[in-house]
Amino acid sequence: MTTLYIVRHGQSQANAAGILQGSQVDTPLTIKGQQQAQLVGQQLAARKISFDLVVASPLLRAAQTAAIIAPRTTTIFDWRLKEFDYGNWDGQLEKDIWQKFPAYFDEQHNLLPGAAHINHGETFSQVTARLRQLFTQLATDFPQANLLLASHGFTIKLMLNAILAIKNLSSLNEPSNAGITKIELTSQTATLYYFNQSLTAEL
Repeated sequence: MTTLYIVRHGQSQANAAGILQGSQVDTPLTIKGQQQAQLVGQQLAARKISFDLVVASPLLRAAQTAAIIAPRTTTIFDWRLKEFDYGNWDGQLEKDIWQKFPAYFDEQHNLLPGAAHINHGETFSQVTARLRQLFTQLATDFPQANLLLASHGFTIKLMLNAILAIKNLSSLNEPSNAGITKIELTSQTATLYYFNQSLTAEL
């Protein structure tokens, strides 16, 4: 059984500025984001949760988060954990995108399928496919391991579709900065233990 602790990166500069940040735009963690990652590392250590390996998105904000949480654990970078590519929306203010393209968002501003033909970014199915490929590989290569995955909000949301076939995915909010999701994998099954658990409530 492969146990995945999946963390969204801490607050980035783009997050703090309300900028839509996908796989093209990459900003470092804010001081608050660094503190969030530090607290997650402390809380995991207090619960005696350790990792055999860290697998991180190569984007700076995720790499920084992984390094703060598990500085002494071997880290590999995998492009399949990168954030959803928002195409030409990447780097724009979120509120401007919501106002210009309301048909592609629900009332909570969750992105709906179908925007790729407008913004020339990724589709939900493209991201789901790369994540399924990654999880199959992790379950095969690390069948008895505890893994920390450092990734991104929309990508983590799509993970639930990739391995758990969650319906009504658009109604599921993205995880919070530094939120933790736990999933256990075998070659045949996937079990969700919790989604977006906060270890940083006081921040």
